Amino acid sequence: MTLPLEYGPNAAPARPRTVLSRISQGELLTLLAVGIFAELLTVGWIVAVLNRDNSPYSWQQAFGLVAVDFVSLAWLPVPLFAWYDRFPLGGAKHVRHAVLRALAAALLLFVSSSISTMALRFAGDAFGVRPEVLAVMAPGYPEQLFWAACAVFGVSIAYLVLRRLHGARDLEQRNAELQRLTLEARLNALAAELQPHFLFNALNNLAELVHHDPARAEAMLLHLSSLLQATLTTSRQRTVPLAEELQLLDDYLAIQRMRFDDRLQVTSHIETSVMTARIPPMLLQPLVENAVVHGIEGRVGASQLHITIRANAGMVEVEVDDDGPGPGGSAHRGTGTGLRNVRGRLAALYGEVATADLMTLPGGGARAVLRFPMENA
Repeated sequence: MTLPLEYGPNAAPARPRTVLSRISQGELLTLLAVGIFAELLTVGWIVAVLNRDNSPYSWQQAFGLVAVDFVSLAWLPVPLFAWYDRFPLGGAKHVRHAVLRALAAALLLFVSSSISTMALRFAGDAFGVRPEVLAVMAPGYPEQLFWAACAVFGVSIAYLVLRRLHGARDLEQRNAELQRLTLEARLNALAAELQPHFLFNALNNLAELVHHDPARAEAMLLHLSSLLQATLTTSRQRTVPLAEELQLLDDYLAIQRMRFDDRLQVTSHIETSVMTARIPPMLLQPLVENAVVHGIEGRVGASQLHITIRANAGMVEVEVDDDGPGPGGSAHRGTGTGLRNVRGRLAALYGEVATADLMTLPGGGARAVLRFPMENA
């Protein structure tokens, strides 16, 4: 069973928006202007054809034919954009999707060519243009197919331009959001992600250890100092080396082991191939803290915590397992602040390719899973 990456009900992440749904008023007006301009280029040629042999045809008739032809092709971007959105070129299936795109374009080519031919004949009757004159303008189906191919090609180019514009806009928004979230994570690390009660417990334990185990108290103080320093001095870097993040996690777990003594048993499996990766800063600690707070704290007896980090098909996969009561079963009712922050930062940095889930393990306990693109140092 997979739940949103929080303890408690939350809405699922929004689905990717299509190009059609994101076309702004300015972009729509630009597309219409380009289409109208392309049609107007043919007006002069149509007038020349209509006036051949001193035939009494006017500019109004030429504009009428062009207008009808434009209307007959104005629907073309809707199915073509929708089909291209349905089969994006990125990912492992890019070859299959490219073929499907080409097939759709070819199908729409023949359909639009047929509609344009019928529309031109209808316009000829409506505007009093003789069939033989129309035959001079469009002597056969291949010519209509060529003009329809120009329309399909133009719409495909428009799609690529809009996709690039939207992608650049999304990247700019993600960078701005990432800077905001990174700064917020740094400033709120003690209050929201480390949580005050953890600091209070650590300081209380430290006060007790000072009297009967000074060496252990000194060790805890060093770990706490290192953790707080790293939290407060985290820069606005986009990513940090995995080794740096693991050192921060070691300091956190060392303090927790001193709190829980032998009750907290931590194991990890980190693949060598992922050690060179760079990951968003302060990404692992909220997951481990959730496992401690919801799966271990308040329980009697030993508790297991297992951390797995591996590379898979160009992605970094992080799993944090605990053997506690699982999502929804913990007596601690958290607000989900840390996990929401993780989800928001992944979305801002990587967009829709990154995923974050929380699931119940078959034998009991919870597993937090993150997947995001691998970037080597």
